[in-house]
Amino acid sequence: MHQLVIIVTFSQIPSTMPSTPPTVPKSRRSEVFRERLRSAMLEHKLNRTSLAGITGVDRSTVSQLLSEHQVRLPSGHVVAELASALGVSADWLLGLSNSTLGPGEILRESLQVATALPDRADVHIERWLQEATGSKVRNVPTNLPEVMKTRATLQLEYAKYEGKTPQQALQSKETRLSMNRLVGTDYEFAMPVQTLTDFAQRSGIWAALKPAQVREQLLHMAELCDELYPSTRLHLYDLKQRYSAPVTVFGQQRAVIYIGSSYLVFNTREHIETLTRHFDDLVRDASVLSHAVSAWLTKLAAGVKL
Repeated sequence: MHQLVIIVTFSQIPSTMPSTPPTVPKSRRSEVFRERLRSAMLEHKLNRTSLAGITGVDRSTVSQLLSEHQVRLPSGHVVAELASALGVSADWLLGLSNSTLGPGEILRESLQVATALPDRADVHIERWLQEATGSKVRNVPTNLPEVMKTRATLQLEYAKYEGKTPQQALQSKETRLSMNRLVGTDYEFAMPVQTLTDFAQRSGIWAALKPAQVREQLLHMAELCDELYPSTRLHLYDLKQRYSAPVTVFGQQRAVIYIGSSYLVFNTREHIETLTRHFDDLVRDASVLSHAVSAWLTKLAAGVKL
């Protein structure tokens, strides 16, 4: 079984904090330092006297650092004081990084946690969908795609759900479905084929559904897959070959993993591309591709005994 493991470490964020020694020769470090110090001072509207006052570094030392004749870099202590006062990283001042952010700030920008409280989960999703308008959205749903659920399925799943009634869930579903019907939408789902076969057999959480409701749900999904294709596509993969946690990739803006109580939100290009490749692997190895899913669901529905 193939698995995706994401370990967030500082070394895994090169796209945010690139190393620049190959592009900044040692002979030019003092020049780069001087240019960056000067630009940071201009941005913060600081002169030599005010910078010296903030940092505790002698004004004469600041003047020397800005001098065209200065070829030596300052001590680490001076660099740290200057970087702190100017709100940049010491590595950036020294030409060792192209990012002004420090490691802690980079990590915070790389990974965020959004609380998925019942009354707030939709707020996050709807905002992320709005911000991704015009971009391709890829989604591995928790069970069935939310936009394809019938009233009976939503009634069962949200009957005891804190913070959202079945009627509110239905309204949310209709809102998202209307977005999928917009011209220019590019929305792609991937889910295990076993989830649908379990649903057809009324296994697990769906045991309380009546056979007629199960058939209605499967046919509803088949109709939507046919109606919305190719702007909205559903692929079915085999759990014996692939596994995925609930994941959504919102274009190039962000990638989100749902863990139940929270969303892990990845904002850096590297992590977004990693989760995009993961999703694309699910599609590439799918046992039922999107153009055949409608017929497959119709056949599955026909096998449900009423």
